[in-house]
Amino acid sequence: MSSIFVNMAAYRDFELTPTIINAIENSSGNHKINFGIHMSYLKELEINIPNLPNVKYTISKAPENIGVGMGRYLAHQFYNEEDFYFQCDSHSRFFKNWDQIAINSILKYQIEGIQKPLLSMYPGNYWYKNNDFIEIEFDMSNPKDTTTISFHEKPEDFKLLRIPSQTAIASKNSIFTKSVSGGSIFTLGPFMSPNKEMAFWGEEIMIAARAYTHGYDLVLPDQQYMYHLYYNHKNPEINRRKIFWEDFPKQFEEINNKTRSIVYKTFTENIVGDGYLGTERPLSEYELFSGLNFTNGEIFENC
Repeated sequence: MSSIFVNMAAYRDFELTPTIINAIENSSGNHKINFGIHMSYLKELEINIPNLPNVKYTISKAPENIGVGMGRYLAHQFYNEEDFYFQCDSHSRFFKNWDQIAINSILKYQIEGIQKPLLSMYPGNYWYKNNDFIEIEFDMSNPKDTTTISFHEKPEDFKLLRIPSQTAIASKNSIFTKSVSGGSIFTLGPFMSPNKEMAFWGEEIMIAARAYTHGYDLVLPDQQYMYHLYYNHKNPEINRRKIFWEDFPKQFEEINNKTRSIVYKTFTENIVGDGYLGTERPLSEYELFSGLNFTNGEIFENC
């Protein structure tokens, strides 16, 4: 029996408990699944976390410890030498036997010679049919139809900030992905400690570059194994979660400006160290792999 550590950071997310329960109920039963959670709340007892022996958590009253980086960092502190590491969002649902699907993908890549596979892709979509939050609908596309992550939108963002706008495209039988989805990362344990300075924007490209320079290969799973509740801006209530930059715009802008400075400095000055780039591969190799030129802010296709 293998063990899996699940890192979840939640900000006033009423989907947190259903996500935990769904992950447990739809697991294969072949592996031990342990959760490490950080939850930000605004009102006492607005969200109840399941009282289960495999669910460990810490909570903060917002605006203390807001930002996905700090949330994931605090959740990461519960990691306890599990064999596999799974970072996902607190508004997710899972295929039956999702844990076995992900582990089988990792083992297959290792047999093929990829020693440190990191599985990532933008998951399929789930949503509530009505505001009564009872009936859920799923994007029932073929689970084998995986998508890879590329950088074809808004290249001016990368020129200015060194933060590319990511988009999902058909994989066309490629096994690689140029970046990661922050809400779906499955790899070997132990994994890198999250950079606690990350606010929101820039998190995914930082994880991707850090992982690659720490020796991980960014690859697609054999098939989708989870769903994600993507934000519906037309009907905010149906998302079942709040947005911290709307609750605390001043505090968020402060940490977001700091995040942007850290991302820019990391990539233009090649910063190596805890929370930053690794030493197993140079940043220049990730540039060739991804098609991102961090020196002049240009994006190249067909890399």
